[in-house]
Amino acid sequence: MADIDKRSDLSDELRREAQQLLLRLHSGQVSPEDIDAVRHWRAVSPTHRQAFAEAALRWDVASAAARNLARSRDVETLYREALSAKRQQLTRRAVIGGVGIAAVASGAAYGVIHPPLGLWPSLSEFLADYRTDTGEQRRITLADNVSVEMNTRTSLVVGTVPARTRQIELVAGEIVVTAAAMTFTVNAGGGQASAARATFDLRRDGSRISVACLSGNVEVRCRGGTAELQALQTVVYDEQALSGVGSVDPGAIEAWRRGLLVFENQPLSEVIDEINRYRRGRIILLNTELARLPLDATFRLDRIDEAVPKIAHVFGAKVRALPGGIVFLS
Repeated sequence: MADIDKRSDLSDELRREAQQLLLRLHSGQVSPEDIDAVRHWRAVSPTHRQAFAEAALRWDVASAAARNLARSRDVETLYREALSAKRQQLTRRAVIGGVGIAAVASGAAYGVIHPPLGLWPSLSEFLADYRTDTGEQRRITLADNVSVEMNTRTSLVVGTVPARTRQIELVAGEIVVTAAAMTFTVNAGGGQASAARATFDLRRDGSRISVACLSGNVEVRCRGGTAELQALQTVVYDEQALSGVGSVDPGAIEAWRRGLLVFENQPLSEVIDEINRYRRGRIILLNTELARLPLDATFRLDRIDEAVPKIAHVFGAKVRALPGGIVFLS
């Protein structure tokens, strides 16, 4: 961090303001007004944006050691400690004294920048231009003849480029893009998908991105590779490579757009992972034998909490519920 400080002309006051804003975002009690305040502050000048970027970098580096320490702990203990840290109020002395970032990065507080179990959005998701909450879906229009359907827990950053091309960045979640005329590009991870007069689905799970063409043609680029998708074709890429082109069943994509989750002979572990995207808290499957068993089921998204008792009944599983929507299945 010393090298950063030497290269920067930022004042101590500006650094303190950036730290205070960052701490507010990670306090566990963030409001829409807090997020707007951060956006307005960053928009004041390039120097403000630099100060915020440096504060975020310090936080990320300082929390790495705490994340490594927490990997050895069991899930339930990790949840309880992270929830406690999320609720903890940071003192004025910690912020003004310049030790706030290092202090909150110790122990279980690492979770506020890398949320354990996906219990709350990350910093990059909070700062997105558009974001859907858990269980929320939304349709937005970004340009003439271009619409985007946002699935649950989805974050987008909007931008434009010269000529007749528009682009957005998918930070997290899943979208269906319908481009009726102009070329439209979605950046995600280390790649991008571009199309004109097409409808396509793009889903980002961490570093794994999948692109499915529902109609028209889509070009996917990643790590120097290119894939041309036609209707009902899909491709997957990550930080390492671009996969080969495969076929896609549009049923699952159409299902969430109609408010349903449909599973056909899928391992219970995959079913639980998908359900967790649509409900608050987390379902944690502790029985490895149950995890491999297949399930055929359809759940309504507006009644997703009914999934737990139904799954427990079908498999004879034991249910243990904790505060905050945490459920253990064994």
